Amino acid sequence: MDVDEFFNMLMDRIETQLKGSKDPDLIKKHFGGNTTIEIISKVCNHHSEREEPFLAVNLQVKNMKNIEQSLQSMI
Repeated sequence: MDVDEFFNMLMDRIETQLKGSKDPDLIKKHFGGNTTIEIISKVCNHHSEREEPFLAVNLQVKNMKNIEQSLQSMI
């Protein structure tokens, strides 16, 4: 199991335990976010956007000097 699989399993189990509690969305509120996927055509004027929730951001590590460079490569 790699780190990403472990993290997702851990968060799923914590969220399951929080169901029925006073704050079932605790994990999403404190650790989650939304990212916007934007597609712009180079050929025509087509443009689309959609939001997706996330708990972790998968960043490229290989050939990156730091986290900022890795985040820049995402966009």
